[in-house]
Amino acid sequence: MGGASSTPTAGVKHIVMFSVKDETPAEQIDSMKRCLLDMKKDIPVIKHYEYGADLKLPSGQNHPSGKNRSVAFSAVFENEAAYEEYAKHPVHVRCIKEFIAPIIQPGSRAALQYRLG
Repeated sequence: MGGASSTPTAGVKHIVMFSVKDETPAEQIDSMKRCLLDMKKDIPVIKHYEYGADLKLPSGQNHPSGKNRSVAFSAVFENEAAYEEYAKHPVHVRCIKEFIAPIIQPGSRAALQYRLG
């Protein structure tokens, strides 16, 4: 057992989850995913990131507290200032406006930022 993890243990972590409109074509979801995953190329303050799509397991689709979100994205930054730089970076803003906003289920976004470690 054992091994090394590349996941940072210090810094600020940003997590966002949202649902995608049911009628969204797979191509649009793929474009949104590519945009999110490609941000690190242009936004060097991103230290680590992960993208996940819901598995649509019955327990998550029929949970008493509500249906799971479709997508989760997280990113780790050195500190709060680095997160704020990311938040207003033109590449991030473009990803939201051009790839997320057209397909997001209104009212489904949930996000938070917290300190690691």
